Amino acid sequence: MIDAISIIAASKRLRASALAVVCIGALAAALAPYQGLIAIKLFGFTDAQFAAIMVIGAAASVVSSLYTGIITDQWASRRTTALICAGTTVVGVGSVYLTRSPIAYLIAATIMIPIGFALMGQMFAIARLAVIERAPADRDGVMSLIRAGFALPFVIVLPLLSLAIGQGMGLIHLYGVITLAASGCLIVLFTLLPRDGLEGGEETKSGLSFVQSFAELAHPRVLSRLLLIATLVAANTIYMQTMGLIFEASHAAGTARTAQLAALIAGLEIPFMMLIPWFTARATKSTILLGSAFVYALFLLLFPHVAGGDAVWVLAIPAAMGAAVLLTLPIAYFQDLLAARPGASSSLQSVNQVTSQLIAGGIFWIGTSFASYGLVMTIGALTAIGAGIALRIADRQTH
Repeated sequence: MIDAISIIAASKRLRASALAVVCIGALAAALAPYQGLIAIKLFGFTDAQFAAIMVIGAAASVVSSLYTGIITDQWASRRTTALICAGTTVVGVGSVYLTRSPIAYLIAATIMIPIGFALMGQMFAIARLAVIERAPADRDGVMSLIRAGFALPFVIVLPLLSLAIGQGMGLIHLYGVITLAASGCLIVLFTLLPRDGLEGGEETKSGLSFVQSFAELAHPRVLSRLLLIATLVAANTIYMQTMGLIFEASHAAGTARTAQLAALIAGLEIPFMMLIPWFTARATKSTILLGSAFVYALFLLLFPHVAGGDAVWVLAIPAAMGAAVLLTLPIAYFQDLLAARPGASSSLQSVNQVTSQLIAGGIFWIGTSFASYGLVMTIGALTAIGAGIALRIADRQTH
C-alpha cells in the first residue's frame, strides 16, 4: 500500500485520477443508496417505471462508455473528453436540484448522467497509462488504491447524510450534495489533469477505425466475459437499489439505517480492497471472483430476513468482503484482457457497471412482479453464483 501511495503521489495524472474518483465516489454515495426512494417516493414513479428508467439509463450509459473509450484511444485526447463528461454531469444533476422536477430527473437519469458515467472508466484508463511499465503487483496496487478512493466518501458522506435526513432533511437536497461532488470533479480535472492527459510524451493512437475498435470489443471472448462479470456485479447493484426499500418496510428508521449500513459496508470494503493484490499474486482473478460471489450471495440471501433487527449489522462483513472484490477486480481483469487498448478496456468497466444495471433492472422487475424486494435479492444471489462458476470454467478452458 505504501508503494502505491508513493507511485500516485509522484504522478500528476495519477493524482488527478485518484481525486476525481473520490469526487465520483461522493456523488455515488449521495445517490446510489437512495435512488429507489428518490424515484418512487420523491418523484412518484412506480416500481415498473423505475425499472424502465434504470434500463434506459443503463443502455444510454453503454453507448456513452463504448464511444468514449474508442474515441479516446483513437484521438488520445483524454483531458477534453473527461471535462465534457464531468461538465455534462454537473448540468444534469444541477438541473434536478434547481427545478425539482420529475422531468428534469428523467432527463438526468436517462441522458445526462449516462454521458457523465463514462468518466469513471477514463480515469482508470489514464491511471493504467501512468503505470503501464510498472510490475503487475504495482499496477494492481495502484488500481486497488484508486478504487478504494471511490469507497472512501461512503464512510464520510453517508453518516453525515444519515444525520441530516434523521433531522428532517428532504431527499431532494441529496441532489445538492451530488451537484457539489460533480462540480468538485470538474474542478479537479480542469486544474490537475495535464493538457494532453499525459506526462513525458505523446500517447500512441490506436490506429483502428471505429468499426474495427467495436469489433475488437464485440469479440466473443471479450463479450462473454463482460456479460458474466456484469452478472456478478449486478448482485451489488441489486443491493443498492433495494436496500432502502427493504429497510423502509422493515424498520421505523429505515431511511437513516440505509445510510448507516451503506457507510459501514463501504468503510469495511477499503481494507479488503487493499488485500486484493496479495490474493491476485496467489490465485487467478476468476477464482477470486467466484469466491466473492459465494460470500456476497450469503449477504443477499440473509439481508431481507434480518433487516428489521440488529443482526443486520453483522452482515456488513460478508457484504464488504464480497463487494470489495466485485467492485475492484473487474478493472484489472478487463485491462489485462485488452492490454493494448487502455481506453477501450477501461470503458469495459463502465459498460460492465451499466450492463449490471440492465441485468439488475430485469431482476428487479421479475422479483417485484412475482413477489417482493426480498425475491429480487434472492435471484441476484443465485445468478451471481452461476456467473462466477461459468467465468471460472471459461478462463480455465483458455489457459
